Amino acid sequence: MKKILVFSLLLLLAGCNDNVQHFETMERAENESIDNDRVIDKHGQLENSDLFHQFLKDVKDKEQKTLKVTRYTIEGAPIYWAVKFNGEHFNIEIDNREDEWGSKNIENYQCDKLTEEVTGSLTDYNFTSCDGGFEINLLSVINE
Repeated sequence: MKKILVFSLLLLLAGCNDNVQHFETMERAENESIDNDRVIDKHGQLENSDLFHQFLKDVKDKEQKTLKVTRYTIEGAPIYWAVKFNGEHFNIEIDNREDEWGSKNIENYQCDKLTEEVTGSLTDYNFTSCDGGFEINLLSVINE
């Protein structure tokens, strides 16, 4: 009787383990599908960089375009960016509500230019001619 009970318990645990792995796989697949439509910046290392390069090309061609970016802080918190180019200006929305050290709000800016500056091993992409006369760093990418 003890053998049957132990065997049944092992089968139950094995079945639960498969369900946990199944749900983890589903969750990971859902997150990856969400991440495929945006550029992911992990401290200068980009994922989906092809989306960023296509955005730069479209901006150069004066085509209306939207770019989504998730930048991660050193602590690992995501900051979500939505950049809309209307052919003349960039409308920028920065959502840092999940950043423990951020202002916990959504900020909106309008800028006229996106510049590229290579300095040593980094390429900085900065918005300039922004309302208020300041610059906003979109990305600092490690050169390969």
